[in-house]
Amino acid sequence: MELRWLESFVVVAEELHFARAADRLHLAPSALSAQVRALESHLGVRLIDRGRRTRPALTSAGRLFLEEARLTLAQAARAEAVGRRAGRGELGHAEIAYVASAAFSGVLTDVLSRCTALDTHLTVQVRELETPAQLEALSCGDIDVGFLRWRPEYPAGITATCLLTEDVVLALPKSAPLAAYEAVPAAELRHEQFAAPYFDEEYGCRDHVLEVAQRGGFSPQCAPPVRDFIAALTLVGGGLAVALVPDSLRHVQIPGVAYRPLADVALTTRLVGAYRRGETSPAVRGVIRRLREAAAATITVG
Repeated sequence: MELRWLESFVVVAEELHFARAADRLHLAPSALSAQVRALESHLGVRLIDRGRRTRPALTSAGRLFLEEARLTLAQAARAEAVGRRAGRGELGHAEIAYVASAAFSGVLTDVLSRCTALDTHLTVQVRELETPAQLEALSCGDIDVGFLRWRPEYPAGITATCLLTEDVVLALPKSAPLAAYEAVPAAELRHEQFAAPYFDEEYGCRDHVLEVAQRGGFSPQCAPPVRDFIAALTLVGGGLAVALVPDSLRHVQIPGVAYRPLADVALTTRLVGAYRRGETSPAVRGVIRRLREAAAATITVG
């Protein structure tokens, strides 16, 4: 049974006039009549009485069938709309992971708001995950998109889009004498212990510490590695260390922590969105498209 047969029958039932129904459907009357007859033949029942001198009329079977035909056409239209929207990435589900510091940049929430805009029904699940675990999860398909700090290379099949480039600032205890500086010279940090997130596979944080130490002419003292920048700031607030952190972490109000720019070292860090090359899921491609839109908007504003 073809949908076009149902559509033809419904329009004839509404018009009770083959010529007018044919005009609505942009068909020749003979073609319309043939479709209705094909439906009746398929069902083995007459649906419309065709009087020569009277207008067509629905049979009792036709009246019963009309309601079901309308419901079937409506469901088919809904199914087609869902399929098209899913194909455009407006429907579906995606798993997103992020490093803790990404939550304070505004980029992550921007992408999420784009994904949940009024014209889309994408659902996303988000969870915090450190960079090495994100890259592993991307490779094996446990997550679809990751928000993490830039690294010079990524696993095979994974690519990344730069979302935000921001300055690196110094987080230090509010009670420390260095807090009196408007901008802290690198040499003044020679006696400080640096707290930094660190994994064997991760780049960036320790490199920044080494660059500051080189500028200040000293060998850095490093605290035991921590899981993320929030853990590093906790050590800072306790007066146990200083930390080099992305500028967006100024939004984190941990008691006892002050933020100051560096006076003689210009450091930056990049937040990227990572995903699989050649992604096949329309929903995930929709998230990636919105991620790229957010990156373009950040570049435009900058």
